[in-house]
Amino acid sequence: MADISVSVSSLGKWNVVNENRFRPPLSEVLTRWVKAPFRRATTANAAADLAPKAIWALRDLSFEVETGKVMGVIGRNGSGKSTLLRILARITTPTEGRATLHGRVGALLEVGTGFHPDFSGRENIMLSGTMIGMTPNEVRKHEEEIIDFSEVEDFIDTPVKHYSSGMFMRLAFAVAAHLESEIMLVDEVLAVGDEGFQQKCKKKLRETALAGRTVLFTSHDMNSISTICQSCLLLDHGKTIRQGDVKECVRVYKEMCGTTEPPV
Repeated sequence: MADISVSVSSLGKWNVVNENRFRPPLSEVLTRWVKAPFRRATTANAAADLAPKAIWALRDLSFEVETGKVMGVIGRNGSGKSTLLRILARITTPTEGRATLHGRVGALLEVGTGFHPDFSGRENIMLSGTMIGMTPNEVRKHEEEIIDFSEVEDFIDTPVKHYSSGMFMRLAFAVAAHLESEIMLVDEVLAVGDEGFQQKCKKKLRETALAGRTVLFTSHDMNSISTICQSCLLLDHGKTIRQGDVKECVRVYKEMCGTTEPPV
């Protein structure tokens, strides 16, 4: 029986979407109080408008990912992809269900976490690396690899506020990609830099999986999903639409987006 690195059972997460509306400012409360004697009743719709509303960002998700495999998580905007990875990364807690991860987790959810604009690239490698879970010794061990991977060695001792956006993103991705973890969660970060660097990022993910690590990543790039993943999870409005075969999940996703290529 294959080892399982990620096990998700009946996972659900709901979010209140108008919580601030539920707590009106003092001026609004006073205005209502003044007007109250002149109104005989309040409509049900007005009362409902004040009540907080919740939506299920995820509902009843169950799946497993084998150790050393890459699973793609796809779906249209708002389907729950990022919410799922944030739960797995322990950034937020589920409303129901359970997510069990066996091993150290590295998350590439927001490229650039921990970067300070006034610090040099080299200083930010240490700062960001320690913030995402690396020890100082691990950062020093991989520092030259990170610099080489990022392709910003000529500017590594320059404050990153002088970097172009592409340079900044390449260095940030390089730091996160060298985190020594058994499980990697990657959220829409492969669109970093030019085409050549994007290919390098994809190669890095493949190498990560071949080294026995487990990878879950979200992307709207179906070519990346098709070439990197061994399995796939298709979400829509927080629910599972398809699960398993990558080719089938990609086909259904394209149909949902109206981008299915016509038969030749």
